[in-house]
Amino acid sequence: MSRDSEMSDRNAWDEIVALERSALDKWSQSDPSGYIDIGAEDVTWFDFEPGKQLRIDGLEAFRNYLMPLGALVPPHTYEMLNPKVQIYGNVGILTFQWSASTKDGEPLPKWKSTSVYGKEKEKWRMVHAHWSTVQDA
Repeated sequence: MSRDSEMSDRNAWDEIVALERSALDKWSQSDPSGYIDIGAEDVTWFDFEPGKQLRIDGLEAFRNYLMPLGALVPPHTYEMLNPKVQIYGNVGILTFQWSASTKDGEPLPKWKSTSVYGKEKEKWRMVHAHWSTVQDA
């Protein structure tokens, strides 16, 4: 790998993590719009709802799904644990664990996430994400 390629990958790593953190920062304030802001028009999203496994297709459906959730998300602090970004040309895959607690210190369920980003016109957009709860051993 050339030095230019390494720098490019490092820049992509930083950009992708910053995008995800910006969405999580809004999410921590009960505002899901951060994920809508970074989503591609054809975004897909897998989420867990008790008894269902949902795939949301497209930005409009994604917006319609996420916006009502904001009222259900308590304000909280969070940590993005062990983020890893893998770059394959114009595709970046971010994996991490999410740990959070309410402002009162009550822990929230732990989650793991995979977000896939695509680079189009020099801008990274989330094209797919999958969230699932961490099961205790």
